[in-house]
Order: sequence, then structure tokens, then C-alpha cells
Amino acid sequence: MTHLTERHFVRCPYGVAQRLLQADLEPADGTLAWRLHIAPVFPHDLEVAKDVDVTVSQGVDPMHFDRPWNVTWVPHGGGPFPGFVGTLTVRADEDWNVAVLELDGTYDPPLGLVGEAFDLLLGARLATTTAEALLRDLGDRIVAKHAAEEAAKRAAP
Repeated sequence: MTHLTERHFVRCPYGVAQRLLQADLEPADGTLAWRLHIAPVFPHDLEVAKDVDVTVSQGVDPMHFDRPWNVTWVPHGGGPFPGFVGTLTVRADEDWNVAVLELDGTYDPPLGLVGEAFDLLLGARLATTTAEALLRDLGDRIVAKHAAEEAAKRAAP
């Protein structure tokens, strides 16, 4: 089992980022699935790309401070790629105008010892790239919505 923690800083106040992420992820049936395309990773001349299906559902923070989301992803169409199980949380940063998206969880490299060797060579980088892409996508959505809200405030009479 390999542990993964990635963070992405978002230029948006913490409370606003929480609200916008919840609005983006809270579907009527409690889960949301979408496809996230992963670009080729190191080494750059090796074509490694895989779509993953991401499922998100509301988690529970026993301290009632943050709003965690349970996150899983599996390779679209199956195959010898790892799945992921973890949490996505919006955290406060030192700067009032910045929030931190944090993805924390684990995955098991498939194929036993061969998979573990692949994970050491390239798989861990692929998992990191997947997490970075997911956080960047979510962060871009939050920033765009926040900018639109701020523009609407300035345009209001």
C-alpha cells in the first residue's frame, strides 16, 4: 500500500472555497463520478496516459471543522492500474485569500511484486500526476466561480 498526499493552493478565501467546492461536488444522489484524463508522465518521451473514473461523496469530520469528501478513483475500463481511496479537504492557509485543497489517501499497486517495482519506477509518479490534475481541475473551477462572484458584486448597482 502506498500513501499519497498532495496539496494545491487556491486564490480564494477558505470559507468561500469550501462553499464553492461543496456546490461543485454535492450532486442530488450523494455521489459524483467524472473522467479525469491523465497526461503522459516522466519520462516525457514515454506515452503513459489513462482516464480514471472519480467518485466523490460527503465525508464526516469528527471535529466539525473541515468538510472532507471521500474520494475514490479507478481506471476507466479496468486494466493493471491502481485504484485510490482517500479524502479531499479544503483547509485554511496562513493568507486569508488562499485556501488549500488537500488530497490524502492510499493505493495498492496491482500485479504484486511486479506492480511494486513499477510503482517505484513510474507508478508513484503517475499517481501523483493524477492527484495533481484532480486538484488543479477542482481549484480552477473554484477560482473561476469566485472570480465570477466578485465581478458580479462590482457590477451590481
